Amino acid sequence: MRQCVESSPIQSYEQQWFESILNLIPEHLQSTPAMTETIRELFEEVQRDYHQSIKKSMVQHVLVKPEGIKGLENDTTGGPPEEPTFLESLAQRVPGECRVHQIKPPHHPSVHPEDPRDLSRVLMPLLMLDLSGLRAQGPVDCERLKNDVILDCEKLEEKLMHSWFREVLHVILQESAPVGADKADSFYGSLATLISNQLKDFITRSIEAWVTLFNPEDKMYLPVFKMELTYDNDKMEFYPYYSDLEECLLFMVKQLTKTMQSVPTVQSWLSSTNESRYIDVTIAKHIIEESNRKLKEACRLNFEGPQAHLQSYIDKYQHLCNGEEEEKVKQFLQEEHNFEEYCKYIGEFRDLVQEILSQDSIIHFDMIWLDCEDLKRGLAEKTRGYTNMLLDKVAEEHRAENESICNDFEYMKERALKSPEGTEEMMDMISYVEKARIEGIKMLGDRISESKRRMNYLLDVYFFTSEHIELNRTVLLWPGKIAPVFEQNDELVETSKRKGESELLEKREKVMLELEKIRKRAAEFAEYGELDMMVQYVNDVRAVQKRLGDAQEAINYINKEEKLFKWDATDYPEVNEITTAIEPYQKLFGLVVKWQRAERRWMDGSFVELDSESIEGEADEYWREIYKITKTFNAQKKKEEAERAKNAPAKKKKGDDEVKEPEEKKEELASLKVCNTVSEQIKEFKVRHCEGGAGKGRGLLQLHKGEIGGET
Repeated sequence: MRQCVESSPIQSYEQQWFESILNLIPEHLQSTPAMTETIRELFEEVQRDYHQSIKKSMVQHVLVKPEGIKGLENDTTGGPPEEPTFLESLAQRVPGECRVHQIKPPHHPSVHPEDPRDLSRVLMPLLMLDLSGLRAQGPVDCERLKNDVILDCEKLEEKLMHSWFREVLHVILQESAPVGADKADSFYGSLATLISNQLKDFITRSIEAWVTLFNPEDKMYLPVFKMELTYDNDKMEFYPYYSDLEECLLFMVKQLTKTMQSVPTVQSWLSSTNESRYIDVTIAKHIIEESNRKLKEACRLNFEGPQAHLQSYIDKYQHLCNGEEEEKVKQFLQEEHNFEEYCKYIGEFRDLVQEILSQDSIIHFDMIWLDCEDLKRGLAEKTRGYTNMLLDKVAEEHRAENESICNDFEYMKERALKSPEGTEEMMDMISYVEKARIEGIKMLGDRISESKRRMNYLLDVYFFTSEHIELNRTVLLWPGKIAPVFEQNDELVETSKRKGESELLEKREKVMLELEKIRKRAAEFAEYGELDMMVQYVNDVRAVQKRLGDAQEAINYINKEEKLFKWDATDYPEVNEITTAIEPYQKLFGLVVKWQRAERRWMDGSFVELDSESIEGEADEYWREIYKITKTFNAQKKKEEAERAKNAPAKKKKGDDEVKEPEEKKEELASLKVCNTVSEQIKEFKVRHCEGGAGKGRGLLQLHKGEIGGET
């Protein structure tokens, strides 16, 4: 029967029960690998105990153990146990060593603890922060002190919760009389008040101990804080700032008031619910305000010395930081000053750097250990910056002057050794070298002497780069390198004279050959008669004109060279002849292209933009121009015929006349046919579309529509 009852279905352990257990474990312990495995084993043990308890309870409620049966003496089967009283239930919720049923009854019947010293015997000798030995440790950094205080408070709070709070629970549960249900709230309220008072007193004593360290009458334990005078972004200031120092002092009070704020009430700690209630440990506002006031006043008094020291730096060197000195230096650089004036100004800055660096690096005050090294270094660097601005200017001018000297020598060498490309260059070179031998060398020697003086000064105060050093060396060596150059120049002049005369003769022959080619190319224009090729004809004419222009430039150069060599100037009448010959063709081809484009614009463009009177005027202008060109070609034809008749022999063979006549006719048609054709096109356009008085517009419209319809 027992096995049958135990095998009955049992309600499973609900998930929310597991969650309730898990909520009792701090979150930072749940995520560690070791605790994860421990929690899993705990849940298995709880579930196992739960099943065993349910089975035992079912057996006790269903079965009754018979009396007198041998073998069942130790069997637990029987009726259910009686319901526990309030205090017994409370005892089951606390650890075994603190259960209420183990408390020995006191000698008095009161349920309230009468001696608070039982609860505070652990806290009485303690301070949450005992920083009386802070001064002996030497200068301390504000941020580091704050971090240390945070860690110390957290460690102390954790230590008290594991020692003092457990002892408090032990005192309450072991040495207090049993409490009835009707007085439980009063009992736990009294406990909360007692614990709250003890914790407040504990924190208040710690705050007062911290404030006492800053007593102006007794500076034996006054902490020493590490501060620096810094130079950043052209500002002289403290680091950390005064506000940071003051905030550090007040931070201790703030951190102390934040400690021990999570101490649960005894009733909440003994309760199995998830709701937590904490002891009120709020420090009175007037205590905090008075402590902060004293700390601020102490900070202000102890900061007067460092502030005065900073002010002394500001009074002496503010002009270096506020832009005043920078403006003076920039103004000096913009003005014209000689080398001696630069040296004097640079010397003033160098003396100022020595003065700054001679100041004390560490200044000791009652509460502040002041490090001035950063400020000294910053001011010195700022002053060196002005010095470097001046030195850079001097070095830049020195470098520029050296480069100019080298460039002058290089130019002198280049001019003396460069083979002249023409007679004019040769004559200029001869004149330049003669002047350089006398005046140029003397002037460059004086400049080199001045460069030596600047270089000797800069070697002591300025760091030359390797390139700059090489430049200085080059300047000093140039006078010895220029003498052989002049000797080579004499030989070069003689060679250039002979070469120039030979090249001039060759250029004469080349120009004559080029003019002959251009003449033949221009003669081909007489055969151009295709209206569709007019744009190409225009380009051909332009190409011939360009070649003719190049030939003219060559002729001008030849005449110039002949003058330098004192030869007679050569005349080239072929240039004018070719220019006169191609001019009519240029006008003809260009006019035909313009006419063709205008006709397409009138016929294919927008009708709204057409103006009949304007079109008629343009057409008349094109006709007059083509008429003039036609007359020009006719006159040219007559002139050529007259010349041929004049130069022809008295009697010609009939066969020769028959051969030449078609060629002359063909030539005439090639040039005049275009003129006649275009002239007829213009006349036809005017008759069809521009004449007719009031019907001009309608004629253009009909033509425009007809053209468009034809295209479609």
